[in-house]
Amino acid sequence: MEDLGEKMVFLGGPRQVGKTTLALSLLEPPSENHAAYLTWDDPATRKMIRGGALLAEQPLVLLDEIHKFRGWRNLVKGL
Repeated sequence: MEDLGEKMVFLGGPRQVGKTTLALSLLEPPSENHAAYLTWDDPATRKMIRGGALLAEQPLVLLDEIHKFRGWRNLVKGL
């Protein structure tokens, strides 16, 4: 956990095992309303992610459900 500020971390696994809950637990407060939690399932957030408008002031950014975007790998590498 100490090196999250230095690396990208990808969390994968089957549905309904707690991936989002685990990721949210890294935020203070752990909430889906936190500015650093960006989910591909929200159309407004999706537009922001595709535009590369991530919140620079956030020390950690969570991209949830990003795998639903076909070009997610290149998008994440570019960010």
